Amino acid sequence: MSLLNRRWNIRKNEDGFSEDISKEFGISKIISQILANRGIKEKGQINRFLSPRISYLNDPFEIPDMKKAVDRTMLAGQNKEKVLVWGDYDVDGVTATSIVVLGLKKIGIDASYYIPHRYNEGYGMNIEALKKISSQGVSLIITVDCGVSNIKEIAFAKSLGIDVIVTDHHNIPEKLPDSVAVVNPKRLNKNHPSRDLSGAGVAFKFIWALLRTAGIKDSESIKDFLDLAALGTVADVVPLTGENRILTVSGMKVLGEKKRVGVRQLCEKSGMNGEVTARNISFMLAPRLNAPGRLKHAGLSIKLLLEDDPQKAKGIADEISLINSQRQQIGSLIGQDVFSKLSDPETKKLIMLSGKNWHPGVIGIVASRISEKFNRPTILISEDGDSCRGSARSIENFDIYRLLMSCKDLFSDFGGHKDAAGFEMPTEMIPALKERLSKEIESFLSVDELAPKTNIDLEIDFGRISIDLAQEIERLSPFGHGNPDPVLMSRKLKVVESKKVGSKGNHLKIKFSDGSNCVDSIGFGMGALSKDISKDGYFDVAYNLSVNQWDGFQFPQIGIVDIRRAAK
Repeated sequence: MSLLNRRWNIRKNEDGFSEDISKEFGISKIISQILANRGIKEKGQINRFLSPRISYLNDPFEIPDMKKAVDRTMLAGQNKEKVLVWGDYDVDGVTATSIVVLGLKKIGIDASYYIPHRYNEGYGMNIEALKKISSQGVSLIITVDCGVSNIKEIAFAKSLGIDVIVTDHHNIPEKLPDSVAVVNPKRLNKNHPSRDLSGAGVAFKFIWALLRTAGIKDSESIKDFLDLAALGTVADVVPLTGENRILTVSGMKVLGEKKRVGVRQLCEKSGMNGEVTARNISFMLAPRLNAPGRLKHAGLSIKLLLEDDPQKAKGIADEISLINSQRQQIGSLIGQDVFSKLSDPETKKLIMLSGKNWHPGVIGIVASRISEKFNRPTILISEDGDSCRGSARSIENFDIYRLLMSCKDLFSDFGGHKDAAGFEMPTEMIPALKERLSKEIESFLSVDELAPKTNIDLEIDFGRISIDLAQEIERLSPFGHGNPDPVLMSRKLKVVESKKVGSKGNHLKIKFSDGSNCVDSIGFGMGALSKDISKDGYFDVAYNLSVNQWDGFQFPQIGIVDIRRAAK
């Protein structure tokens, strides 16, 4: 057993495949094997993965109803109609809204936008807001990152004389809304490269199709939106493969140029001065863009992304950073309260807790931390008088949405997907929900699935570690959902040096050797393991390999994923 009490799952090598692909593409067998582990085996797939280009994106008109959506939007422009973009309050929603508002502007439509309040209105469209929008003379609404399930609301909009174009990426309901168009890549076949697009990705495809129809065909016009598409794609945790990989790789290059005033200010406030990566989008930019929607209103994030004036953008970025700091403080307090209430979490298949004064905009973040720490599906519920809101987070290969669907009759509002979900219900229903879910989980999840695992791509000799291999692995980035950071493993290594590092000694720095080669490693958050690490005996190590730069030099560094004592 590893020192982190995880089981090691070492993938089986496909030597024949790896050798053929290595020769064909001029890559190492190690890289070939990693690609195979991700299901990337066809030559066309491999070529697109290793060399992602915008030209590899599929035609946007392949998505059903795209032509209907474009034609109706063009008509609105010709007739000088009032157009409104209805978005969502998360990063995917605010970037998608920004893409469509800016894209419409390029063809002469000065559209307004509407983002519902997370708590007062909830996700998607609502009747009261539609009444106000109708009174303003809006005749066309374009939804982004929502709408596909708003059957009642879209029918009401139609009764008010408002046409609705839906652009969304969420699962398709049994019945589609009666809208002008439903532009949703989930309507494509399961193998289509566009199927897993984020809301921002769908918005990008819609604007691409619109500009092309309007006769704006220069590539620079559509490239203007790549930074926003990348932000939304990474933040929404969709698979970073296929078209999402192309949008992310291309978009990160545009992000790195920091041409968009709001993005530049956001980068400065987050201290992001170096290369833009998926990791610092996830941990530095996305949390800030998310914070207003969690604590106040997401309109502030859209104002930042649309702002052209540097001074105004700086003021908005300052305000967002302050809100984000408040969000972190609130999360820390809720986390302390939640962890104090946990009792023997390892004995349960589902962790479910409720509490008063837990901010509903932050409990999802805390639920994610608990789920990751204990490898258990986690549901946290914020009680507020007679009503309560819940946030659920899942674990690998478990569909939390399907579990909660079994109790849908208890909810007044419910939505989500297999990895995360949210709901609202009467507070008095909490005991019933706990009782029913504790029974339902028995048939949904086996004990074996709850055992934490370390998935290892392949075992290599420690002597294979080099700057060349580290750089070759970087070709597979950006890493994230659907394309995890490759995990390698080497056996029987000696510890040459070991020490705790960091202001609180939270991390562990170790120099490993196989007798001929020495490589530095870092174990983030592994400081507590220092007592188990000694220079006596040998260790097997699972690790990520990356390029470290110091004083103008590059050298390979391993990030410890897991460690165990080697078998004698």
